Amino acid sequence: MTMMTQDIESGAVPPDRVVPLTGGHNFRDIGGYATTDGRMTAWRRIYRSGTMAELNETDHAILNDLGLRVICDFRTTEERTRRPSRLPAAESFEIWARDYDHSGANLIDVMRRPGATVASSREQLIKLYHTLAYEQAPALRELFLRIAQGPLPLVFHCAAGKDRTGVAAALLLDLLSVPRDTILEDYTLTDRFFERGCRLVREDPIGNRLADVDPQIWQPMMRADPAYLASMFDTLEKRHGSARDFLREEIGVDKDMGETIRERLLV
Repeated sequence: MTMMTQDIESGAVPPDRVVPLTGGHNFRDIGGYATTDGRMTAWRRIYRSGTMAELNETDHAILNDLGLRVICDFRTTEERTRRPSRLPAAESFEIWARDYDHSGANLIDVMRRPGATVASSREQLIKLYHTLAYEQAPALRELFLRIAQGPLPLVFHCAAGKDRTGVAAALLLDLLSVPRDTILEDYTLTDRFFERGCRLVREDPIGNRLADVDPQIWQPMMRADPAYLASMFDTLEKRHGSARDFLREEIGVDKDMGETIRERLLV
């Protein structure tokens, strides 16, 4: 363990929220957020990220220093096959993924429809967020169970680290009593990686199908618009009463599991 690691874990020196991976995308720590009950989310226990398909040896050394134990990959089977993660050759962590064929977060076909506009693209994203938490329920169940019972630190990720990952991060932070405004701020940090995210889309064999589409039409797909995440919370609150009730009813996060997660992730 390095001196910096010791200082971070003791609370003497807070780490940077964004982990400086040259080949990483949107890899960041969710520690350091104040909660409504006077506590704080712990550093170096849970990370969120986008694709890990371009990591290099320097990045591998950084990840090894983080002491990662679990990687939860929310991408579809096709996404993982097309752009496999480049991970350190370490035996200290476990990789979890599930086989499924389609995610509403893959919006390439929608952006290619005749008559698509900037406004219609944004509306499609808002519509997606009405259902994304339900679509990703199997992944959310596994994630929350592992956070409650498994080894940490853990990172969960998808392709952009915005939609599937953003929903999971928001639900977790809400469970930890992080204020809604802070949750939305964490979500919008993805916009720091907007240009790189657009490049990754253009270079992807599937994303390349957007080459003949006006970038202004598909770029809302890459934005972390607070209205997207707000639409998710609105839907869950209308259907279940609250995001926590959604976690209890649909994901299986009962009171005891919720308290266990809080104790593991709050200081």
